[in-house]
Amino acid sequence: MDDKSCSIFISHAAVDEALAVSLKGSIEKALPGHKVFVSSDPTDLKLGDEWIPKILRSLETAQFVLVLATERGLSRKWVWFEAGRTWFTGVTMLPCCVGRLRKSQLPAPFSSRMGANIDDPADLKSVFESLRLHFGELAELPDYEDLAKTMIRLDVRAEERNKILDDPFMVERLRDLNDTMSRLSPAERETIRQFVIHRELSTAGVKMKVKNSGIDMARWSVPDHLVQITGWISPKSGNKPYDDMQLNVYSINPEMLPLLTTYFLAKD
Repeated sequence: MDDKSCSIFISHAAVDEALAVSLKGSIEKALPGHKVFVSSDPTDLKLGDEWIPKILRSLETAQFVLVLATERGLSRKWVWFEAGRTWFTGVTMLPCCVGRLRKSQLPAPFSSRMGANIDDPADLKSVFESLRLHFGELAELPDYEDLAKTMIRLDVRAEERNKILDDPFMVERLRDLNDTMSRLSPAERETIRQFVIHRELSTAGVKMKVKNSGIDMARWSVPDHLVQITGWISPKSGNKPYDDMQLNVYSINPEMLPLLTTYFLAKD
């Protein structure tokens, strides 16, 4: 489909991209003949595209605009710009709230439009009913309970990312950590992720968690400031292939745990 076939536009802040893309997926299943435009979706904006003209063309052709009205989103000028472009065109615009900002708390002029809390199954059903009234019968209805739970989960993740973006010191430390992690093999990065999840694992435990990693733990290159040896264990007799072997117990450096947790949260 080309830009002119855009029927539904989801306005959102970049930090809310996962919410927008998830909502887009559910709408496109319900209305397979209609294009839903989300600027954060690489299938809508490709490398090399002139992004501002493409967004404006999609806004102009859209028949229905959903605004992700999170506290994060409404703190970004671009969301207000997109909403302003829509305001006087007569196109249906539906503010979609999730997280701390509820539809009853929408600021003016959004408060003059009927909004929905899209982390509420009943409100989600109303959103899809509005789409049905506008575009016709829906091919596939979402599971509103599951979709609401997804919105809640993605909102929590977006809020964590927003805290990172608002903290210049954290952003700088994450850049340094990303540089360190980029020098590790994929298997070593996965090992670190398992350490973050489980906090403390024996060498054998790590190998069981990281399937087919191919890591030789005696020769791995993970920096000491990320993971440290905190003790050792001797397997019980009969626990092959580790009989008569001393196994080091590794754990995440406690000072690095919050940063590593944030790093993997941003990557997932």
